[in-house]
Amino acid sequence: MDDQKGWMGQRNQERVSATLKVTYRILSADEKDDVLNQPRYTETTAEQLPDLSKKFHAYHAVTKDISEGGLAITGDYAFSVGEKLEISLHIPQFKVPVIALAEVRWSKPFTQLGVTYYTAGISILALDKDSMDRLSLFLLSEKVRLQNEKRH
Repeated sequence: MDDQKGWMGQRNQERVSATLKVTYRILSADEKDDVLNQPRYTETTAEQLPDLSKKFHAYHAVTKDISEGGLAITGDYAFSVGEKLEISLHIPQFKVPVIALAEVRWSKPFTQLGVTYYTAGISILALDKDSMDRLSLFLLSEKVRLQNEKRH
């Protein structure tokens, strides 16, 4: 019982099961502090966010669940606890992805059909108001959809 209470206590928002495409890049040690301290994620719109088309290695993953405070993702990259990421969540209802700065809180490997994959718990550190509004709208619509499915 204590384990379950501790696990639930770690989450501030209710998570919704959802499978979304995620593209992310790992912030280098040189840029992570600078990026995290910039006000652009709280004072800008998605159109004003930095150009993510600059050359960097993009990784791909999918979400298992998501909330306003974080998400669980699965991919083929071994995540390192404490890594800072710039993530793009591709929500089908929106043309522009939700872009956020995030941190890997935990990571664990698993094997499926002889292939090793990795699941990671990701905490959202910062995102702009427009991205937050779109994420909140998506989560609300998913909660309503799931409740309607349970009724039928």
